[in-house]
Amino acid sequence: MRILQYKFYLLIAAQLFLWMGSSAQDIQFSQFYSANIYQNPAFAGSSHYSRFMAHSRLQWPKLNKIEPNGGKFFTYMGAFDTYLPKYKSGIAFMALRDEIGLNRINTTEFHAMYSYEVDINNRFTFRPGIQLGIAQRNYDYQNLLFPRELDDNGLNGVNYNPNFGTQKIYPDVSAGFLFYDNAFWVGYSAHHINNPNIATVGISKLPVIHDITGGYKIILHTKSTLNYRTSDKVEVSITPTVHYKFQGKADQVDAGVYGIFDWFLAGIWYRGIPFKKYEKLKYINNESMVAQVGYRWDRFTVNYSYDFVVSKLGGIRQTGGAHEINITYIFKPHVRIGPSKPTKRLPCPDFERHIFLEDASQPSP
Repeated sequence: MRILQYKFYLLIAAQLFLWMGSSAQDIQFSQFYSANIYQNPAFAGSSHYSRFMAHSRLQWPKLNKIEPNGGKFFTYMGAFDTYLPKYKSGIAFMALRDEIGLNRINTTEFHAMYSYEVDINNRFTFRPGIQLGIAQRNYDYQNLLFPRELDDNGLNGVNYNPNFGTQKIYPDVSAGFLFYDNAFWVGYSAHHINNPNIATVGISKLPVIHDITGGYKIILHTKSTLNYRTSDKVEVSITPTVHYKFQGKADQVDAGVYGIFDWFLAGIWYRGIPFKKYEKLKYINNESMVAQVGYRWDRFTVNYSYDFVVSKLGGIRQTGGAHEINITYIFKPHVRIGPSKPTKRLPCPDFERHIFLEDASQPSP
């Protein structure tokens, strides 16, 4: 009986966390480079090809074992971007859906992005970007528990229906930039610059989320022409990366390394700030270890990652971690970018460089 009560109140705590956290915190993807368009609008058109990506994340799936309408997070996204060489510009369109507690709180978003490429000199490139969007957030209060529905014995039979609105539509504005050469890059983005009000009653403004990313690609072995079908023409590289984000009073760091062996990608990184402790809540900012593997076949790439929870949440009960998958397709251009038109591209940890070099190795029309 004590164990059941413990699980019951733990479920209540989880519901309160979801309710309160959803109004102040944004979605975070572990594969922040696979979903780079979501991370920073300056990535729009950065591949210099047309590109489509589908991305999904399932977080804490085992919460549903405690209660059928539990508190798992499910997010999925679709995006398309392309590059306009005549205008040195990139454009992108993104649709996103986020569901909390089996659709008790859900958000649907649509965004359009624009970026412009500025060649500072023969080495460095600067890309500013802007993002305009609209979001709709829906609240379902029917299955939520409120304090007046509980007493010392648990549920007291009172059915409380708050007189709150169930839907909120609001505009969203974001911007960012990237600065890079052939091996190094750093980027910054700010989302919710307009501080949209997401409350159906009163005012609850969404705070700005700041993202800072950077990395350095180290080529260990390469050939002028790459082809995944031949064993002697491969690229071997490692890319240390760091991603720092903060929103309101919350902040985190993702730090790790990616490795590429031609058609295969693997990465591992840590999320948290272990030396930072929240005194009032008495816990350390220590969240998870993330492992990622990826595979490229022709112009398709598939990346999968898993979050191993290392915080106290994982110690209280097994949450099931988080699963994330990304599928990206690079469209073949009508006019290839040949060797006579060299283009600097971001050295981020992905497979796109392989596709570019394979096309560049073929004669231009």
